[in-house]
Order: sequence, then structure tokens, then C-alpha cells
Amino acid sequence: MKRSTRLDLVRGILMVGLTSAVAVFFTAVDPAAGPLGNPQDDSKIYRRTMEMVGGTANLVASDITDWLTGLWHGRTLAYTLAVLTVVAAYAFFFITEDTP
Repeated sequence: MKRSTRLDLVRGILMVGLTSAVAVFFTAVDPAAGPLGNPQDDSKIYRRTMEMVGGTANLVASDITDWLTGLWHGRTLAYTLAVLTVVAAYAFFFITEDTP
């Protein structure tokens, strides 16, 4: 594949992905918590019980799961989409590179 064609495809990937990210950013609404939020997850008793049952790894795994789940909702989805677009364009550019 010629370099100019590869660059055009990379520009297309970036244009579509970043335009989608901007659209998601301006149209997405962060999910609203219930009237009390989720008091169970925030209570010290609940976290202490989780630690007693599963150890510190259980708390870390729960925090990572909550963080990963949060990446796919609201405005953070736009940031996630933008980062994935740049990574995909970068990967495409170097995977399709002709080797002499």
C-alpha cells in the first residue's frame, strides 16, 4: 500500500472517530445516581466486610471494576472513544507499513 493511501486512511479513521467522540461529548449526559446514590458501596462497614471476606485484592478488584464500568458512561465515553481512535489509527498506520 502506498504511503499516501495509508495516510488518507489514517486521516479518515481519525476524522470519523474524533467526530464521533465530539458528538458523544456534547450529547451525553452523565448518569444520575439515585436519590441516595449507592450508600452501601460507600460505607466503611461494607468495605471492611469486603476486605475481611476477600482480602485487599477484593477491594482493589472492586475499585478497578467500578473504574472500568465508569469509562463507558456519560462524557467519559467520549474520552475513551477519542483515545481508542488514536490508538487504532496509530496501529493501522504501522501494521500496514511495507517492509523493504
